[in-house]
Amino acid sequence: MNTMNDNTLSDYSKKFSELKTIFDSLPDGIVAIINKDMVIVAANHAVTKLLNLTPRSIVGNSVEAIFKKRSPALYEVIQQTIQNKKGIRNFTVEYIANDSTANSFLVSTAIIKEISKRDMGIVLILHDVSEITRLRKMSLQVKRYGEIIGDSRPMKNIFEMIESIKDFDTSVLIVGETGTGKELVARAIHEESKRKNNPFIPINCSALSFNLIESELFGHVKGAFTGAFADRPGRFLLADGGTLFLDEVGTLSMDIQVKLLRAIQQKVIEPVGSSKSKSVNVRIISASNRNLSELVKENKFRDDLLYRLKIFQLTLPALRKRIEDVPLLVDYFIERLNHYYNKSIIGISPNALDILTNYQWPGNVRELENAIEHAFVLTTGSIIEMHTLPLDIQCYNEEGKIVPPSLTNLNIEEEKIRKALLSTKGNMEEAAVILNIHRSTLWRKMKEFRISKGFGKN
Repeated sequence: MNTMNDNTLSDYSKKFSELKTIFDSLPDGIVAIINKDMVIVAANHAVTKLLNLTPRSIVGNSVEAIFKKRSPALYEVIQQTIQNKKGIRNFTVEYIANDSTANSFLVSTAIIKEISKRDMGIVLILHDVSEITRLRKMSLQVKRYGEIIGDSRPMKNIFEMIESIKDFDTSVLIVGETGTGKELVARAIHEESKRKNNPFIPINCSALSFNLIESELFGHVKGAFTGAFADRPGRFLLADGGTLFLDEVGTLSMDIQVKLLRAIQQKVIEPVGSSKSKSVNVRIISASNRNLSELVKENKFRDDLLYRLKIFQLTLPALRKRIEDVPLLVDYFIERLNHYYNKSIIGISPNALDILTNYQWPGNVRELENAIEHAFVLTTGSIIEMHTLPLDIQCYNEEGKIVPPSLTNLNIEEEKIRKALLSTKGNMEEAAVILNIHRSTLWRKMKEFRISKGFGKN
């Protein structure tokens, strides 16, 4: 018979006191023992410093009294540990001290298994990560321009150019690959300009059909065409006094280009179905991921319009040309997604970051953001690990091809199969090739794990 089962929590409190010198020597951890009534029966010296409380106000007091108001997330962690009788590792929480300062703790809990069935105890360990969190936020504040993140030389050049043009009404053409952040730069230019208190109106020229684009830009009057039941202002009029952002301007038809050129040169518009012109005061910022000069040579874009749009041109670097910004961007996306998903992830593992900094990023910053969001969905702890990244990024090689994943990169067989199906958009033939198994084996495994072609549970 195990005599340890006869011990009570008071015995553990006594043992804790006997080891107090050792526990008090811990530089960055707190150890607390909590009984079934959620009363703290022992705590080390570090508790008082990290929680900014006196020893008397901690020992003998209830968890609810100490943590529920100052840190609801920590209180929930303790409750979940007791209810589920299962420890939690490395969960990040925020704690508001008596002086209103906010501290961040990495929390772990463990069940005291030797206690008898009538008693319930856990050990609570806190690791202070407030400085890490503060430095990350400070770094993001220093190395950003509006919502644009970067500390590389190419991005510093972009910031300097924005500064030089922000006080002028000059037309700006922003060029760069898909996903480089052209709209973010356009917004930054607007928000730093004298027009910042007036509207910023974006329009994606490639997203609208030929029949709609003219009405979207210039508006229409009642009866102008079938379905025009009332007058409708266009984007030019909505942006009056502010900035109109024309994204993917290279997709506009030649007919619309003529009318756009007139609106820019004469600062007037003519709604569809109307013979009356309206004056507008709009700054034009346009963007394209296509080479407009080449389109001019192909007679697909007017050269006179191009000259009007590119009085000042900003060329955004691809992410692979500023790879040193990847860690900053990762921190930024972690910070933002923590709020969106109500999580408390504090960072990324060195191995995972190494993969991200060696990838070529054909989808640029947008692809990186999607990769971090993918990892957020799969991450259960406080650190983004390598196996939570998208499969095509995990298995990227120098030739830019996806190679079969090794078992060491993945946690469980089910997760490996789900990632392969996700990366191939449900194509079982391609997924089987990636997994290096026969299609029939993949089908059998999918049935075993109840994985549908839509990657969910059947």
